[in-house]
Amino acid sequence: MTIGLGALLLLSACGGGETAVEANATDAAAPVEAPAEAPVAPVTPPVEASATPASAATGQSLDEFWTRFRTAALANDAAGIAALSAPTVMQHGDLDDSPKHRLTPAQVGPVLKKLLDNPNNVDGEGQTQRQLLEATRTVKVDPNWAKDRIRIGDMEFALGRNGWQLDQIYYEDYD
Repeated sequence: MTIGLGALLLLSACGGGETAVEANATDAAAPVEAPAEAPVAPVTPPVEASATPASAATGQSLDEFWTRFRTAALANDAAGIAALSAPTVMQHGDLDDSPKHRLTPAQVGPVLKKLLDNPNNVDGEGQTQRQLLEATRTVKVDPNWAKDRIRIGDMEFALGRNGWQLDQIYYEDYD
């Protein structure tokens, strides 16, 4: 097999100098042949995508996630909270125009502790966020919300490719 006219045109179009093209054109090309005994790999059949790749990736149901998150949050387990938090957790203030802060998973634990320890941060029934967390032993997806999001008090959780994670906190620190 020798270098064809198309290859020469490609070389010259790609900036190969005329002398280089002429020199290459005069050199004999080495034959390229596959050995007769070389095995040919069979065609791999296509694999259908999973309908729920996020939950399959972690193997953790919403109930399992909630049990782990609730335990870590009530124990103020910063490492456990970080492991169950999204790569970026948005911290919102009290008002829509309050500044928002991006928290790393390592920053979430201290903010969540302040949220749970604040005696003035109560829900509509007069429960503090800690009391609400203690009372909420199981969670369910609200049919009025997207099926991949839940909200418990001032915390929002999302189902992503890494499973359920805390991804938003509504707490403004006035210190």
